[in-house]
Amino acid sequence: MEVVLKVTSRSLHALAMAQPSKAEIQSMTKEPIEVLDDLANQVADEFEAYRQPDEFKDVSLVIENSDEERPTLIVHVDREDAEALADRIDEFLREHGARTERERHSATDVRVLATVD
Repeated sequence: MEVVLKVTSRSLHALAMAQPSKAEIQSMTKEPIEVLDDLANQVADEFEAYRQPDEFKDVSLVIENSDEERPTLIVHVDREDAEALADRIDEFLREHGARTERERHSATDVRVLATVD
């Protein structure tokens, strides 16, 4: 069986123009802890309204790095509609290249765990 691959200049142009995403570039050039630190700053900026300095924070951020191979950004949501806000945060983290998991401790206490390679 003979397989012939036809490559046109259009397909070569598409390959040449393919650019890695920001998250891919970060993961290639930075350690996971640095990427998570940057990601935590982006979450803090994006969800600033839930992190007022003089009030109880609805959204808290912690980087757990006891396992140096697999540090984790923990976004703790503690409020009445925790699940809805956790959904938004989860989506934001995934859009920025993180893998996420959830821990639900109660209807008002949800944690989104984010890791990167």
